[in-house]
Amino acid sequence: MKRVLCLVIALFLLFSLFGCKDSSLLSSDANLKKDYDRSDAVAEYDFFSETHTTPDNYNKYAEGGAEFAARLLSESIRDGENTVLSPVSVSAVLSVLANGASGKTSSEIRKAIAGGADTDLINICSHYLSERLPAFNNEEGYVNLANSLWFNDKFDVKSQFLQTATNYYDADIFRLDFAQEDVIGKVNGWVSEKTKGEIESILDEIDKNSPAVVVNTALLEDVWATPYTEYQVSEDVFHGAKGDTQAEFMTSQEYYVSTDFAEGFVKGFKNIPCKFAAFMPKGNEDIAEFANNLTGNRFMALIESQQPMERCLAKLPVFSVGSELELADILKSVGINAMFDPEKADFSNLSSTGDVYVNRVTQKAFIEVGPQGAKAGAATAAVLTYGSAPTDGEKEIKKIVFDKPFVFAIYDNESNIPVFMGVVNNVE
Repeated sequence: MKRVLCLVIALFLLFSLFGCKDSSLLSSDANLKKDYDRSDAVAEYDFFSETHTTPDNYNKYAEGGAEFAARLLSESIRDGENTVLSPVSVSAVLSVLANGASGKTSSEIRKAIAGGADTDLINICSHYLSERLPAFNNEEGYVNLANSLWFNDKFDVKSQFLQTATNYYDADIFRLDFAQEDVIGKVNGWVSEKTKGEIESILDEIDKNSPAVVVNTALLEDVWATPYTEYQVSEDVFHGAKGDTQAEFMTSQEYYVSTDFAEGFVKGFKNIPCKFAAFMPKGNEDIAEFANNLTGNRFMALIESQQPMERCLAKLPVFSVGSELELADILKSVGINAMFDPEKADFSNLSSTGDVYVNRVTQKAFIEVGPQGAKAGAATAAVLTYGSAPTDGEKEIKKIVFDKPFVFAIYDNESNIPVFMGVVNNVE
């Protein structure tokens, strides 16, 4: 059975419109992307070449991305509850916002998502990652990423912002009369199309005076490189935070990962350049404390501890997790404060007219993991409003049984940036 991994990010920009407007409003053509062709200066990559290289300072971007993911997870978990989120998706939305931000608003976003890298580096590295993930697409497995910008026809947008969104995020650009047209229907229709119906809607309502909506979607579908057979699936007990439950467990030999902090396993997909990891604390920490102490460096060290000859017998439950998270306080806790403050938010690189601040950021996400592969999705909305050790045949193979709460991740297998991350406290 095929599994699908999909995510949707929606960013609703409601801007304060004070002062005089520029006369250069966007034209009313259906998709204005053609007016902002990608610059020839933007790099193209051949991921099948043995000599292809990553952008300069890509490691800094990756380390910042891993740290952002770990901090989001640690701030998102709730005692005894399952959690799933998509750090890469949140980062993609904030990366677009960073191009419209200035001053402290910009520096806080950049520090949180990429360790303080400048906007140019974030754009270049985001572009590289978004080109790499779908580079290995085929009929059986693929990653599809898409972005779109939706502007109220009464709102002025700086051309440089649109050019950057085209150059590095390949964004579709639309201009609509928010007071007269079915903006919600159009945005939701775009989302449904890009996710092949996996996520049918992201907007429930939008004010007719809202200046803009920014949407990001990603869809991933693949099977395991080595699916589980029916003989590798059996019932056992999962000792969850809310009590013991019967669950189906999948058992196989996988690559073992271990540090002083944690241990777990890594399992590859057949086609796409991502891997799945599950891990637990080595000490006596409960899973909430463990996740709270997880850092980007610790995550990367764990993944990088994988050795070709180091295998384990991993027993993982079939599981599904769904979450609804209000992210404003979480993002504030990781250092993004100014964009939520109407007195301090500065999005002057987006528009020359008016103030803008973020009022709400929310995400819905789910993941299902089974014998054939993984299926997951996420929808994130940010609402802005007006401002006022190796085995050798003599040792017993290491066995890891995930019959108690654990952390999981699906990550890019080159940079180790987590695409999805979460905690399983209970199996239903």
